[in-house]
Amino acid sequence: MTTVRPEVQRFLIGYTVDLVNVLRELFDFTLKPALALTTTWEELREAFEAYERSSSRQRIHNIICSKAPQGEHILTADGLNEKVRALVEG
Repeated sequence: MTTVRPEVQRFLIGYTVDLVNVLRELFDFTLKPALALTTTWEELREAFEAYERSSSRQRIHNIICSKAPQGEHILTADGLNEKVRALVEG
């Protein structure tokens, strides 16, 4: 992972954290009694939009971008899992 450019690391971390959080929102939507743990594209869109509007999304992306301000690598392979976990858990 140390040969990966910093912008690729930021993209990978951001995409992973966003995906986990959108899936978390989608799960919350499917807990509604009317949906009975089923989902449609409409619920997926609503989950994505709910996360897109959330303050946690902006905070997470600000944290990710601040970690490599001058082209420095954010993480080694060993630290990637811990960083993603910390961002997802908030």
